[in-house]
Amino acid sequence: MKPTPAEHADASAQTVRTRPCPRCGADTLTARTADRVAAVDVRADPAPVDPAAIPPGRLAWCLVQREHLPARIRWRDRWHAARCSHPVLIDHACKPRPVQETLL
Repeated sequence: MKPTPAEHADASAQTVRTRPCPRCGADTLTARTADRVAAVDVRADPAPVDPAAIPPGRLAWCLVQREHLPARIRWRDRWHAARCSHPVLIDHACKPRPVQETLL
């Protein structure tokens, strides 16, 4: 059965894409979580981190990759984290730029 335009757009938004950060220009991964109640647009750093060393105050996500499906980004909640074997990503935070550079 052919998907409706809304279903197609939703699936397209959930697909992980590499895009530059609009603020700093760094490479990031972007996607929308698959939650139908409160979907979140995610912008994450592409380099996986050690799950035991997630910096405090940063959001953690799992990059779920399956053989015949496109990659998805999933919220790393406490139930999923206990049995997770996926690469762990953290939300993107732009590196601070020196203030002097912008004043001159």
